[in-house]
Amino acid sequence: MPTLHVDGQEWHYQREGVGEPVLLLPGAGEAGHVWHLHQVPALVAAGHQAVTIDLPAPQEVPEGNPLTALADATAALTAALDLAPCRLIGFSSGAQLAQELLVRRPEAFSGAVLMATRGRPDLAGQALLAAERACHAEGVRLPPAYAAFVQAALQLSPATWHDEHALRDWLDVFEFAARSGAADGQLPPAAVSVDQLDALRSVSVPVLVLGFAHDVIARPELGREVAAACPHGRYEEMADCGHHGHLERPDAVNEALVRFLGSL
Repeated sequence: MPTLHVDGQEWHYQREGVGEPVLLLPGAGEAGHVWHLHQVPALVAAGHQAVTIDLPAPQEVPEGNPLTALADATAALTAALDLAPCRLIGFSSGAQLAQELLVRRPEAFSGAVLMATRGRPDLAGQALLAAERACHAEGVRLPPAYAAFVQAALQLSPATWHDEHALRDWLDVFEFAARSGAADGQLPPAAVSVDQLDALRSVSVPVLVLGFAHDVIARPELGREVAAACPHGRYEEMADCGHHGHLERPDAVNEALVRFLGSL
């Protein structure tokens, strides 16, 4: 995996395909390769250059927005890779980072797809964040089989729960991640406590917000608020998927991504 040093930070990135660049931002605790199973092949087949990155841990900053420094660093990486102006795709906290980039560095981006996002704090998100921080502070590590069940309950839709073959595959994936320690030390950024809605009213590029119908982590109505705040925003909702809808229902999500990017 290529490495680039920008402003004292080490970044791992990958490029695939040719054409207009699309920068994909993963969620907290995920590496850039999460996009390579489904989204990167679809984007490359549609004639785009897909650029995936591993995000460094967000840093706290004086004004209390942990996305500020991370957005500036990501924009510097975008410039170093000569991507600007490019399109953005972000998932979960990666979508909130994309929102910060659209506000802080509007000249660098020509459009964005925001998946499973929010623009303000909500009680459920705050409660989950507090619970995860408490477990982390106490050094709590759930047995892998139980951790897999918890993740399946949080991440997946009823449609997948009713498909025992699919559910078994997901439980295996979650248990493997828990046993490998892939998420050890990873916490979602405090971006959940940042209200971005007013700032998003300045975004001048087209924005597509994708909500996932059974998402209990970033509920669809939170995504609708983000789309409504963006002057050129629109909202689409994917059926039969939970928080990781781009992995649970990749064909439907990819179709929406390719259609929107093709319209820019």
